[in-house]
Formats: sequence, structure tokens, C-alpha cells
Amino acid sequence: MGRMILVSNRLPVTLRRGRDGAMDIVRSSGGLVAALGPIHEAGDGLWIGNVGDQLEPDVEKDLSRRRYVAVPVSNTETRGYYYGYSNSAVWPLFHYMPERAKFDRSQFETYRAVNQRFADQIVESYEPGDTIWVQDYQLMLVPRMVRERLPDARIGFFLHIPFPSSEMFRLLPERDEILRGLLGANVIGFHTYDYARHFISAVLRTLGIHMREGIAQLDGHRAEVGTFPIGIDTEAWRKLAVSRAAENSIRELRSYFGERRIILGVERLDYTKGIPLKLQAFRRLLTEHRELLGKVVLIQVVVPSREAIASYDEQRREIEQMVGQINGEFGKPGVVPIHYQHRSTPPAELAALYRIADVALVTPLRDGMNLVAKEYIACQVDGDGTLVLSEFAGAASELGEALRVNPWDVDGTAETIYRALEMDPMERRERTAGMFKRIRANDVHRWARLAIAAIERPAPAQFHAPEARDPDELAALIKPELEKAKRPAILLDYDGTIREFTEQPHEARPTESILRVLKMIERHEKAQLILVSGRDSHTLDDWFSGLAMTLIAEHGAWTRFSGESEWAMAGPVIDQEWKRTVLAMLNEYTRRTPGSSVEEKTTALVWHYRAADKDLGRWQARELTSQLEDYLANEPVEVIEGALNVEVRQQGINKATAYRTVEQALGPFDFHLAMGDDTTDEDLFSAIPDSGFSIHVGGGPSRAKESITSPSAARALLRALFNDRGPASD
Repeated sequence: MGRMILVSNRLPVTLRRGRDGAMDIVRSSGGLVAALGPIHEAGDGLWIGNVGDQLEPDVEKDLSRRRYVAVPVSNTETRGYYYGYSNSAVWPLFHYMPERAKFDRSQFETYRAVNQRFADQIVESYEPGDTIWVQDYQLMLVPRMVRERLPDARIGFFLHIPFPSSEMFRLLPERDEILRGLLGANVIGFHTYDYARHFISAVLRTLGIHMREGIAQLDGHRAEVGTFPIGIDTEAWRKLAVSRAAENSIRELRSYFGERRIILGVERLDYTKGIPLKLQAFRRLLTEHRELLGKVVLIQVVVPSREAIASYDEQRREIEQMVGQINGEFGKPGVVPIHYQHRSTPPAELAALYRIADVALVTPLRDGMNLVAKEYIACQVDGDGTLVLSEFAGAASELGEALRVNPWDVDGTAETIYRALEMDPMERRERTAGMFKRIRANDVHRWARLAIAAIERPAPAQFHAPEARDPDELAALIKPELEKAKRPAILLDYDGTIREFTEQPHEARPTESILRVLKMIERHEKAQLILVSGRDSHTLDDWFSGLAMTLIAEHGAWTRFSGESEWAMAGPVIDQEWKRTVLAMLNEYTRRTPGSSVEEKTTALVWHYRAADKDLGRWQARELTSQLEDYLANEPVEVIEGALNVEVRQQGINKATAYRTVEQALGPFDFHLAMGDDTTDEDLFSAIPDSGFSIHVGGGPSRAKESITSPSAARALLRALFNDRGPASD
């Protein structure tokens, strides 16, 4: 096993000049350092990041001894890369605040250049077998840059902020390059399923890449989406809450505030945290419940952040003005309703605040996770606190016992705070106990273990794009095995495989050439000919009634064995209430896409766009697939983007299961030849034995071992195998 190479915007240390003039290296604090620090310290890997521009030789040596590798970023570059593109374009847009986003092409060029410098350093430091794990939104181009030079490397990426809906993400001018950068990783990690789903949708709608079940087979590697909610060091916070330093702080706080109920807010200075709306809700609470005056206090801790950005300084002034107004309106000599702190708070003091707070008010407008909510629960040693949590924080998906609020609903938030203050002690303890159990089980160490395990997990066999062979060359390879077989199975898809697509599906009747080839195969004394098609049973009956072969309709929903007249259903038809809404959606896309049509089957609905404008049809298919996947997320169906169509079908019905049914009835087979052209045929390719011949018709990646160029080449191959030397024309 190789080393772990961690990559983040900043190294987990801060450089401070001591009184003697020497530069000291001080370990930083924060969730990422708590999560990854132990991994770095326990292994022999590297941590690559930025600590500024010029480093003194002694400092560089000291960093190297600690296995830190510094990437130089100048002050000018920091303004363009970090304060510019990262935090003036990506940060507001990903937090659903496009009105605050500033798109500056020159800043993106700086962002790209700094990302390339990080990638260059990774490549220089890399040794075969190493695992590379890149962190967060400042480095989204790095995975692809590294992949281009280290095609076999194991690369992970984790996004610590939200990934927005595809509609929001598509506002980003550099959206294609950002997505391709992320897809350079083997595993792209997110905090929540919603963020992962948004990413998958953006990849489809922007790049036209369908991540089936969260996986895309790209040129040379597999990119997979994973959900790994980050936690905290729960036990460390628990111990800190009962430490001597925390106990001393608690006594001081109790002495100062007496019997007043404490509401606590702890945020980094940022417009995404919703602090002004929180203050409005607190004002509304005092207005509507005058009996609370003098009996409650809001302690609002605001940690300085990014004050070099003008909007952050404006946010600070707005907060301080509101605090002054509320204190002036509701305070009296010696007693003010809000105690405001604009400073960093030592961990023990913060743990003391968490422990004594009756209510924690965590109300961001949008947050990737929000660890303050988890830290508060960890410090509830007595179990008496109540968490009020924004539904727009990633933590809301884990902390279901919290009182959830929409921070934009000022009245609703105020009433929820009042409910929290009045809550029965038994209910408070039950809610807190449930959340504590969960955050202890899913702590930061488990997050790191699961994410790293996913990155290092051996990938299954990669899809590849097999080089197309000449039909006669391929026949020469296959025919000796066919001639030795005593019971061969020939499994053929129809549309796009042995028959060219037509603008209208009903026009694709088999030609004389196709019928002649099929008759030649069925006359083979040993071969079992099986047509595995997406067509409905009535069409197959009409087109192939004179041939003695096994027919499989609707990609496996129906089977009619050779020599029989009745069709057998593959399994019970599940509740198909979904069809009504899906049919309406498909009809709507048909109306807006000239040349498209809808086909209804027993267990599926298909939207065809063969006759539509090529570019329009492809664009509409992306949009439709994304909408269907969102709408049908909890339905027992799957959405398949095929060749010039989008199909919604009942789960569990596919060509692989149909093949197994046929083999059980007619097999065992000692030779397999399977031919197909689109996504639905991949199931069949995976089902036949490794000794079989799987052939993909057309270009693009596939599980198939072999490839030929077109239906005409497929027919030529079959003629060569079964000695039909008649005219090849249709």
C-alpha cells in the first residue's frame, strides 16, 4: 500500500513570527485539521498546501521534516485565486446567492494557474501506489490535471460546501471545465445525497454524461459519486466540555448571567450564515413575548473571516448596527439582550458556552454541513440543551431531532425559539440523546475512513472502447469456437444492431437481407437463436412470425420460446401509478421537440427522438433524464438513456435476467455470442460467461470485448459465421 497524499488550499499550520524574530510553525485548528491530521501523523504520506509566497530556508526544512510540502502562492495570486474566483464567484453561487457572484475571466485564469501549480507539485511528489485526496472548492481543476499526467493514479476529491442545483450551477461561465476537472477523480465526495444528486444532474445537463447509479465510465478511468457526511471529534469535544478550563469559564458565565436563559449563536463572519435574519427573529421573539425581557440573553459569537473582501466588512457593520439597535430598544442599565463577540474564541471557552446554552440557534441560509450544531450536541453533558437548526444546513439531514426552521421565515423562527425555551425537560433530553448517539457513531474519524476506503477500493472492470474489427477478421476468431460447440447461443439485439435506425420506429421492419441471415442461423443444427429486443411483443410477432427462434420483448419483460405461440411475463407487474405522471412529462417533451414520439410498453415508457434535430434531441434527453431521475428517486423503476431514446422501466426487468430465464429453459449453452449497441445491452454482456463473445455495435465505451462499426458490419459477421454468401445488400 502506498502513501496518502493530502491536498488542501492551506497547510494545517500557521507561520507566526516570535519575539526573537524567528518564524514559528503553529498547528492550525478546525474541522479539516481534526479529520485529516491523525491520518497524516499516523502514516508516511505528504500534505500539500499553501502557506504563502516566499519561505525562509529554515522554515521550508522544518515543514519538510513534518512531511508538509508548500505550494507558493503570491499575494497577487491570492487576490485572484482565493479572494477572487474561489470566494467571489464559486462560494456565493454554490450557496445559492448568484446576486453576490462576480465572474471575472482574469480571476479564473489565475485560479487555473494556481490549480496547475498544485497539480504539478502532486505529480512531482507522487510515487506509484500513492493515494491522492484533494480537498474543497479552491482546487476543483486539480483532479483532471493530475489524471492527464498520472492516468493510473487513485484520486479522490471532497467538496466541503454545498453543490447547487444544476439550474444554479449552470450560471457559472466555466461550468464545463469545472465539471471535467472534478470528473478526473475516481471518487467525488459530498456531505449529503442532495449535493451528490445535484452534481450528477449537472454532469448530465451540462456535459451530456449520464452517471448511471452515480458512476461514469470515462476515458481510461471510472468516476464515482459518494456521500460521506463529515463529523466532529465527538469524544474530544465531550472531554473538553468537562475540562478544568471549561468548568472555570462556566463559573464565570454563571456568575455574570445569573439565572438568565442563554441562547447561543456561533458563526464565522459570512453572509451565508444568516446572522441578520437571526437577529430579526430574536427581536421578534422579544416583541411578541415581552415576559422574556431580562430573562433571556443571546450570546452571539462572530469569528472574523475574509475581511479583505468588501462584502464581509459590510456584513460585520450591518450585524453590529443591528445588535446596537436591539440592545437600545430592549435593554436597560446593566442588562442587555444581546452580548456580541467579534473575535476567535478559545476551544475550552467555546465548549463552556455550548454546555451552558439552553438553546443553540444555528440558522445558516445555506451550509455544506455546519459542525457547530454537532459540537453543541457533543457538549451537552447534562442533556438539557435544545438545538434549533436551519433546514438548509447539511447537518439537518442527520440531526432529525433538532427543531428545524426556515431562516427566511422570521416569525416562524421566533416561535420555534420560544418553543425551545419552553420545551419539557424530558423531551429535551430525549432529543439530545438521539442526536448525540448519532454524532458519536458518525464522527470525523469514521468520515475519513469511509471516504479513503472508497478511493482505495479496487475498481471493477473498466468500460473501454474496444477497437472496431473487420467482420471477416472477427469471424476468423470466433468460428473455430462456434464449430466446436455442441449447444451455442446466439443473442442478438435488433434496432441499431442488425437493423439500422429509422426516423420512425415502425418503419424499421426487417429487410430481406436480415431475414435471410436469421434463417441461416436458425437452420444451424445446433444453434439457439434468441432475439433480445426492446420492441413490444406484438411487433416482434408481426415481423418474425415465420421464424423458429426465441423472442424476448421489452428488454426482458416478455419471452416467447421457439415453437410456442404464447408469451410469458418475466414477473409480476408492479404498481404503475408512476406511469401517469411520467407519460404526461414525456408528452410535454414530445410537444416541445419536433420529430420525437412516445412509446408505451407493458412495464416501460420510451421517449424516442430519432427523427428530431440531433442537437435539440440530445439536449432535451439530458433535461428529461435529469427530471425523471429526480421525480422517480423513490419509485421501483429505473431511467435508461439509450440510443436516441430515454426509457423508464420497471426495476429488475432487463436483458440479463431474460437471458438467465432462457438459459434455464433451453441450456446449458457451451458457446455464447451476444451483440448489441446501447446501454440496455450492457446487462446482457455482463451476464454471459467470460468465455463468450460480446460484441458492441458502434463506437463508445462498453463492457463488450469486441466491437464492429455498424449494423451492416454485424450482418456481414453473421453471414461469415453461418456461411451465407448471398448478396449483402438490403
